[in-house]
Amino acid sequence: MTVAHPLGARRVVSPVRLARLAVFGACVAALLPPGADAATTGQFDVTATVTPGCLVDGLGASGNAGQIGTLDFGTASTFSTQQRTATSTTGQTMRLRCTQGVTLRMTVDGGTHASSGQRNLQRGATASRVPYSLCSDAACTLPIAIGTAVNTAITTSNSEDVRLPIYARLTLPGTLPPGTYTDTLTVTLTW
Repeated sequence: MTVAHPLGARRVVSPVRLARLAVFGACVAALLPPGADAATTGQFDVTATVTPGCLVDGLGASGNAGQIGTLDFGTASTFSTQQRTATSTTGQTMRLRCTQGVTLRMTVDGGTHASSGQRNLQRGATASRVPYSLCSDAACTLPIAIGTAVNTAITTSNSEDVRLPIYARLTLPGTLPPGTYTDTLTVTLTW
């Protein structure tokens, strides 16, 4: 084959060289992007995992639920020696919801006035104290020890409004100076 040279001279190209040029041209064409009418399809997975847990309505970013409720032993005479009870289930002010089947673990500290493993109510800044006990049942046969977890099973009947099982009991000594006796407990919930 004869090829014209730009300067007017003619050059002869061998068939082997033409074959090499054709292969080179095919390789370059294979590396170029496909035409506008080419289409490629593929797929990818989309997933989400929903885990069981609990929700405290109104819980801030700090994880602090604020005031949960009040254990109120009521009012009694200075000379009373009565045994008094209180429960958190009726006075609970926060709303707690959990997935059915979750085990909610509640731990209660010793409070502000604990002494030698005993929770105490105290009148102001004085040393006047009244010992009290926490329990997880109304009959107060299941004590809630300081820092020990108590499990609460979540079922269909309580999953939308979980009530913390905190009951309290004290016996008045009959010799208390008048005044308001208080304590503040910290409750930690895990699931």
